[in-house]
Amino acid sequence: MRKDHIDRLRNAGILFLFPFHTSRVFNDLESFYVKGEVNTPATVLVDLSYWFMPLLFLLAGMSSLYALRRRSARTYVNERFSRLLVPFFFGVLVVVPPQAHYAMKFHLGYRGGYGEFLWSYFTDFSDWSEYAGGISPAHLWFIAFLFLISIALLPVMRAMLASGYSPTWMRNPFLILPPSAGVAALSLLPDVAGKNIVVFAAYFLLGFLIATDDAIGEMIERNRRVYLAAAVLTAAAVLAQIHVLGVRAGAPALLLEHLACWPALLAMLGYAKRYLNRRTRFAAYFTPAAFPVYILHQTYLVVVAYYVVRAADLGAVAFALIMSLSFALSLATYELIRRLAPARALFGLPASPAGPASAAGPVGGAGAR
Repeated sequence: MRKDHIDRLRNAGILFLFPFHTSRVFNDLESFYVKGEVNTPATVLVDLSYWFMPLLFLLAGMSSLYALRRRSARTYVNERFSRLLVPFFFGVLVVVPPQAHYAMKFHLGYRGGYGEFLWSYFTDFSDWSEYAGGISPAHLWFIAFLFLISIALLPVMRAMLASGYSPTWMRNPFLILPPSAGVAALSLLPDVAGKNIVVFAAYFLLGFLIATDDAIGEMIERNRRVYLAAAVLTAAAVLAQIHVLGVRAGAPALLLEHLACWPALLAMLGYAKRYLNRRTRFAAYFTPAAFPVYILHQTYLVVVAYYVVRAADLGAVAFALIMSLSFALSLATYELIRRLAPARALFGLPASPAGPASAAGPVGGAGAR
C-alpha cells in the first residue's frame, strides 16, 4: 500500500522552507546572509520552527524502511552515494557560493568580482561563518547528515528487518511520548555549528520504528487531537521561555524545544495520515521536484532578498516578494534540470523521468510503499 501521506508531508516540509528562510531575513536574530527590518510575525515563526528539520529526518527514517524492504543493502548504499553525496558536493561547489558572495556584499560592502570572490572563498579556511562570507555547506548540511545517518544506521535497520522487530510499546498512545525526553537529553551532547547529528539520527530511527508496524500509525492517527493539544501547549511554553523569561539558548532552551517537537511531529503524522493519504496532481508533480528545490531554494532566496531589502524594506510586501520569487525561480530551474540527463544526476534525480525510482526523492524518501 502506498503511503501517500509521507510524500505529501515531506513536500509540505520542503515548501515550508520558503516562509521559514524568508522569516530569517526579518526575525530578531542577528545572523543571516541578508537582514531586513525586524518584525514580530517573522520572529515568532522562526521561534516555533523547531519541528521542521526533525520532520524531514523522521520521514527519511520511515521511508528507509520501505526502501530496504525492496532493495539490497548494496543498492541502498549505492543510491545514497549517487542521490545524496553527488548533489551535496555539486551544491557545495556551485550552488552555495553565491550565498556567501551576497552576504559579503550586504554585510561587508564587498565590491570585488565573483571570480575574485571564488578564489578567496575556496582558499580561505580561517572563518566558517557562512553569514559573513566564509566557506560553508550552508543549508546542504542536511544532505551530508542524512547520508552519514543512513549509512551508519544501515546495520541496525537491516538487523531489525531481518528479525521482524517491531516496537509494540509504540502502539500505546502514552508510551510513545517518552522518547522526547531521550532526544532532549541527546541534544545536550556536543554539536557541529549548532546542529547535533546524534539528535537527528534519533529522529531518523524513530521514524524507522514507527514505519515497522501499521498499527503504530493507526494509533497516532486516532490520537492526533491529543498530540495536537500537547504540541500547542508546549509551543506556548517555548514562546514564554523566549519572550517572557528571555531564555533563547543553552540547555533549558534545547530541552524544552525537543520536548515540544515530538508531540508536534506525532500530530503532523496523525493528521497527514487522516487527511493527506491520497494522491493529488500537485503531489505527483512536486514529489520529484522537492529535492532539487531544496538544493536551490536558499541561494535564490538570498539573492532575491539582497535586492528587495536594498530597494525597499516594505514589511509584508517585501516578505511576499522574497518568498514568491525564490519559489518561482527554484521551480523554473527544476523544469530545466529534469529535462537534462547530466543535470538530473547532479541534483539526485534518476537518469530517466520514466525510471522506476522517478518519484522516490532522497529527502524523506518519497514513493514509500
